[in-house]
Amino acid sequence: MSLAALRTSIEEGPAVSPFLVLGDPTPDLCVELARTAVSAGARMLEIGFPYSDPVADGPAVQAAAGRALAGGTSTRRGFELLGRIAESCPGIPLNLLVYGNLVHRIGYERFTDTVSQAGASTLLVPDIPVEEAAPLRRAGRRAGLGHVELAGPLTPGPRLRRLAEDSAFVYLAGFQGVTGVRRGGFSAVLRHVTEVAGNVDVPVCLGFGLSGRDQIVGAFGAGARIAVVGSHLARVVERLYRSPGDAADLLAGYRSAVLGLTGNS
Repeated sequence: MSLAALRTSIEEGPAVSPFLVLGDPTPDLCVELARTAVSAGARMLEIGFPYSDPVADGPAVQAAAGRALAGGTSTRRGFELLGRIAESCPGIPLNLLVYGNLVHRIGYERFTDTVSQAGASTLLVPDIPVEEAAPLRRAGRRAGLGHVELAGPLTPGPRLRRLAEDSAFVYLAGFQGVTGVRRGGFSAVLRHVTEVAGNVDVPVCLGFGLSGRDQIVGAFGAGARIAVVGSHLARVVERLYRSPGDAADLLAGYRSAVLGLTGNS
């Protein structure tokens, strides 16, 4: 999906974005989960390449990456799965999350060209800081990919504005630390969303810690345009899938979980 189409989608209204790891729990079911999420009302998907040392991710997403890697999802296989998801979910923006080592190994231009052709709309590389991101931004722009920067709860206003420059959106981590479901302290998160939205002139995406519809409604009310839910849904996969015979129960349970987040249930 093109960057222009992504902007149009965001302008149409706030988007709930489930996060999936490519290949989790199996390559085929990963594609089916993406299709299921969209059918349940997800207007965007965040897609992660499995990585053995995901420094921004907590236990649930680390376990998802481990399942994908154990099932044989390599970077090359990940490109293939990304393309299958894009074909299965036409018109849905795909924000790709990948760690810097994978991009460095393949090369910025080759990597961005490949994922853009596969169907990615935007690219987030959380462990390449803005001070070192200019070559990646250039490669992505050449490939037609939107650039996404990660901000945290303590990121000051001047740096927020720098992160937002030439970015498709700013990805705000609601809590300090790694991904994972959190229950308390959400009022402070919402105040920070409002502050960030007032400091930047691009959409704000809130992630890290979201697990319920009330939180998502609050995030949108505070000014976020995208809400990403990862660990909560990764735990749904972990709980419902143990063997190929569990596929139908997994898809039904995953659909129910996404419906609860989008408010379509």
